[in-house]
Amino acid sequence: MSFPLSPQRRIWLRAALAALVLLLVAGAYLGWSRGFREEPQPAWVFESGESRFRYGSIGAEHDAGIPYWIFYVLPRVFPEKFRQDGQQVAGGYAALGVAWEQGQELPAGFTKKTIGFPRVGNNCAACHTASYRRSADSNPVFVSGGPGHTVNIENFFRLLIECARDPRFNADILMAEINRVTHLDVIDQLLYRFVIIPVTRKRLLEREAQFAWIFRADFPEWGRGGTTA
Repeated sequence: MSFPLSPQRRIWLRAALAALVLLLVAGAYLGWSRGFREEPQPAWVFESGESRFRYGSIGAEHDAGIPYWIFYVLPRVFPEKFRQDGQQVAGGYAALGVAWEQGQELPAGFTKKTIGFPRVGNNCAACHTASYRRSADSNPVFVSGGPGHTVNIENFFRLLIECARDPRFNADILMAEINRVTHLDVIDQLLYRFVIIPVTRKRLLEREAQFAWIFRADFPEWGRGGTTA
């Protein structure tokens, strides 16, 4: 036995359904915008063949990208893991021997692209950018396509996994460091704390099985330029 709804209840029901639909649409848009919406890289990246080679995305940010602000604070949270020839050195990613042009936000071969949120990936220039100096006190000259004779890519793979293994790789510690260097809005704060940081840690730990051989004592170290032969 059914009871007819009064006109007032019908209005309230329609309003409630309309509000629910709006919430679902807004939630779907927000999820797409902050998680999957892809933005083009800045125009300066494509101004020359060299800048495109060194900083142009090849799509690595989709599946293997590191959220930019996590990438930014790793040297601050885990300084002891940034080593050069087995020794801890100051300078963060410079310890990897990367080619880093003066004034650039990232080293050559490290790309930044927004897919929902800014992510850092790699391209061919990470292993194929050489450098030299005309004199001992001059700025380095970078050669696109040359062998990266100073870079230690194995150490980069290793330190990402070692950071993820460390109990300090958690939302409280990473967010505290991120908040010292930037101001994320409320939505990004929540995403980083409850989604981005836990998922990044999980994916880095999954790579441990893929790169297990780099931790084996019976495998020789790549050393600098070990991937450019």
